[in-house]
Amino acid sequence: MSRRRMLWLAVPLAGIAELGAYYYFSRRAPGVDEWASLREPVAALRKTDELVVVAPRWADPLARQALGDSLMPLADVARPDETRYARAIEISAMGERAPELAGWRPVSEERHGRFRLRTLQNPAPEPVSFDFVDHLKPEHAKVFEGAKPCAWNANAAISSGGLGGNPTFPAQRFMCPAGEWFFAGVTVIDDHREYRPRRCIWAHPPPGAPLRLRFERVPLGKKIRGYGGLPWLLFRDSVGAPPVEIEVRVAGTSIGTYSHRDEQGFAPFSFDTGRAGETHEVEIEVRSSVVKDRHFCFQADTR
Repeated sequence: MSRRRMLWLAVPLAGIAELGAYYYFSRRAPGVDEWASLREPVAALRKTDELVVVAPRWADPLARQALGDSLMPLADVARPDETRYARAIEISAMGERAPELAGWRPVSEERHGRFRLRTLQNPAPEPVSFDFVDHLKPEHAKVFEGAKPCAWNANAAISSGGLGGNPTFPAQRFMCPAGEWFFAGVTVIDDHREYRPRRCIWAHPPPGAPLRLRFERVPLGKKIRGYGGLPWLLFRDSVGAPPVEIEVRVAGTSIGTYSHRDEQGFAPFSFDTGRAGETHEVEIEVRSSVVKDRHFCFQADTR
C-alpha cells in the first residue's frame, strides 16, 4: 500500500477515534441535573470566603451554572491563585482531582451520587489585607493619564469584542482623555497558559504618558504581590512587541518594577514593602514604549 493511501486511511480512522472518545466521555460526565443536585450539600459544607474548586477543570462552567454566584462567585472562579484561601471544597467528578490543591490537608470527604465532596485545609495560607481589584472605586482610588485625571463613570456603555475580540469594557470604570480604549476598570481576560479566566484591572497604557492608579490608605503587609498579562489573542498576534512595565510606589518611594513580555502569560510579580503594619498611599504605574495592542491587565494585593 502506498504511503499516500495510508495517510488517506488515517484521516477517517482518526475521526472515528475522536468520535468514540467524545461519546465515551460524554456518557461518563455528569449531566446538568446532577450538578444541580449538589447545591444543598455544597452550601452546607462551604463557609464564607471558602473556595469551591471543580475537578476536572473543564467542568467549571457547568458547575457554576448549576451552583450559582453565591457558591462560585466570579472573583473565585477567575482568581489569580489559591494562596489566599484557608480552606477549599473540592467537587470531584469521574475520579478527577484538582492539581492546584495538591498538598492541602484533607478535613472531610462525602459522596453524593457520582461526585465526591472533599473539604481541604491550606497548610500555609497567605491572608490578603487589601485587594486592589476590589478597591478600584472612587472612594478608594484615583486614576491619571500622566497628570490628567481620568473621570469615574458608573454607567459607561458595556461593550465586548465577542469571540476573538477584546475583553468586556465594564460599566464602572475610570475613563481617560486619550479615548475609549484607555481606562482603568475591572474585567476578565483569558490566561492562555492555564486556559483559565483571570479577573483583573484593565490598564492599557495611553500614548505619551503612563497610566497611574493611586490608592489611598492602603494597609500594608510584608509585600505587594500580583499578576499581569494580556488577552491570548493579542499575545498571539504581537509576540516580540515591547514589554509593559508596572512600577509600584509606596508613600512616593518606588519599591519595584516588573517588566512583562507577552509570552509570559499571566505572570507573577512581588515586591517587599518594608512597611508591614503601616497604612500608606500606593501608586501603581503602567507604561509601555508602544501603545498598539498593549491591552495589559493586572491583579495586585497586600499581604
